[in-house]
Amino acid sequence: MRRPDIGFPPIKIDSGENIHVITGVSGELLKVDNEINPIGSVSKPFPSPVTSSSIIGERWIGAWVERELRQARMAALDINQEWVDGGSKAELRNGDLILHPSSKIWSQLLDSEPMGLSKVSDTLCFSAKNKGIYRIDINSNEIWRTEHPKWNKIDENQDMIIGFVETIEGLIVISQAGGVAIYDSNGILIDKKKIKLPELITGFTFNEELGWFIKLNGKCFATMDSILGTPTIYRNKGPIYDAISKDNKWIWTGWRHDGSISEGLISTTSRNDIGVGIIGDYVLTNDGKWDKIRI
Repeated sequence: MRRPDIGFPPIKIDSGENIHVITGVSGELLKVDNEINPIGSVSKPFPSPVTSSSIIGERWIGAWVERELRQARMAALDINQEWVDGGSKAELRNGDLILHPSSKIWSQLLDSEPMGLSKVSDTLCFSAKNKGIYRIDINSNEIWRTEHPKWNKIDENQDMIIGFVETIEGLIVISQAGGVAIYDSNGILIDKKKIKLPELITGFTFNEELGWFIKLNGKCFATMDSILGTPTIYRNKGPIYDAISKDNKWIWTGWRHDGSISEGLISTTSRNDIGVGIIGDYVLTNDGKWDKIRI
């Protein structure tokens, strides 16, 4: 049975245990369940694009950035509640009014763009440009902050933090240019290195059995058994936009293809559209349609 279109062009999917949040290019949000059935209706809580987001427990936490107006917000929304539309762009431009996302549990007005929002246990980690990296709880209380890591031969003005994940090595921070920093539970730097890669990192997925799957911005991707090891580079049909671990192998969707890799062997199947995200056996494409994964 063909699933209904979501009604807007998507840019990413945040996945929780039973609820997934789809983000659109203009800040639209839609919740779906594990069978990709809509939960509620499409909403636009804030009149700006969502630049980074993550689900932590029963909360979706997102960052909205309006670069033209130099305004940024971070807010938490309850994934079990109905979300409604927020204010307009005209209200955002009104200097006499401080506009916050609708349906919020809490909201913060920010003076620096937050990047790499990532669930780490039951907390959130993120980077704020020119400010440092932060770990906060789900109520926006600061647990710790520390200065932004620096790597030799990486220009920090041309780099950005992609995300965070906790492994047996510690709290891993990865940057677009291949910088890796490892912190302990108190935010103390343990180690750092630079991964040698042919292209910029656009994202990564970690699995305890499979290790690391690193998405790159061109026609390559990489896998690693350990973040302290050496990457294995693979050529591909095009950029990869989402990757998951399933049946003890990596499965992905991306630019006009779906693919998988198991024990170093790559298999791909072409598609006419662009795969943005994966939920179960379904791919959400860039035109807002659902399709069975083709691998």
